[in-house]
Amino acid sequence: MSARLGAAALLLALLGLPAGAAAQPDPRQMSGIPLPDAELNDGTVSVRVIRGQLSNNVSGQLVELRHGDVVEEATTDAAGRATFVTLNPGQQVQAATDLDGVRIESLPFAAPGRGGVRLMLVGADPDRPVEPAPPGLVTFGGESFIQVEIVEESVEVYYVLDVHNPAQVAVEPATPVRIELPSGAQGVTVLAGSSPRTAADGGTVELSGPFDPGVTPLRIAYILPYTSDRLVIEQALPIDWESVLLSVEKLGAVDYVSSQVNRRVEVPSETRDGTDYLLGSGPRVAAGTPFTLELAGLPHHSRMPSNIALAVALAILGFGGWGAAATPGTAGADKGRERLLARREGLYADLVKVERQHRDGKIGPTKHRSRRAELFRALERVYQRLEEDAAPPAPVR
Repeated sequence: MSARLGAAALLLALLGLPAGAAAQPDPRQMSGIPLPDAELNDGTVSVRVIRGQLSNNVSGQLVELRHGDVVEEATTDAAGRATFVTLNPGQQVQAATDLDGVRIESLPFAAPGRGGVRLMLVGADPDRPVEPAPPGLVTFGGESFIQVEIVEESVEVYYVLDVHNPAQVAVEPATPVRIELPSGAQGVTVLAGSSPRTAADGGTVELSGPFDPGVTPLRIAYILPYTSDRLVIEQALPIDWESVLLSVEKLGAVDYVSSQVNRRVEVPSETRDGTDYLLGSGPRVAAGTPFTLELAGLPHHSRMPSNIALAVALAILGFGGWGAAATPGTAGADKGRERLLARREGLYADLVKVERQHRDGKIGPTKHRSRRAELFRALERVYQRLEEDAAPPAPVR
């Protein structure tokens, strides 16, 4: 998803939009994050240990600093700080402590050469009762965007959303952050980088609260097949979208229309890895108001939601049109069809994964082509079986 997030930065720069401002993080969000500090002596690492809040320093606490197989130890002073000074510049190190039976570790970082590094390790406050988060408002922040990419007889849709809480404390919104994806969405995938509280169930995606100050990432993708050169994507959102940001791959004659986009920019392939993109922005979209995007000029070769080879094979074999209602059958036949539909969903999910790996540079063009062809052959077989099951029984003579 690094390429997708880079696209968001480019989108903001091209459209001249300000990035959404995050609220000041609480100590838990700063725990374990190394920060350079020019005021420290060269090669010094200062580790501060606190419980719950900045005023609650932990003194006399043993802190470790690991580099390779070597573990150095220091004890925090009255200000809750442990200091390490015998380090080799550039070596990867990591600070850690065991506080109240819980292991707290920092992110790995390079030992400083000039100046020093400071960080905090933040534990829970055992004297502080656990209280439910107060109600509050969250939105999809100003850097949230939707990206649409064109694949064979379908589009891949990526939601790169940041749930923004502008308050200074964690809040629980009155309405769950639950997204009902458009009808026909297949291969729904929670992407790397999304909050671990993100869950997908069929066409429903939910990110559970409470939401800490700042932003909580929500990253999902799905495939939406189409059967003509036009496709309408309509997505209602559970919370306000602060400002529309949109990226659509311009493949051939592909174009889009949306009444909620009031500014467009076309980015030529020279600036986007050999692919043209249509970028757009627009004003705030209120919760519950559908965001509507109509795509036109989509490459289209048949009425089947697969490739040309499938359409030709079905035509030769004389099968009927895809989508015909299945005739009533036995329970065994119904279960067989359910298995085929589940198999189709799994293949679409694999296809999403392969396309994403190829675009992120994790697999080369040869493996991409062979794996993609393998998946389409498997889809052809599944669609053929579904067509056979949907065909009416032969008349009895």
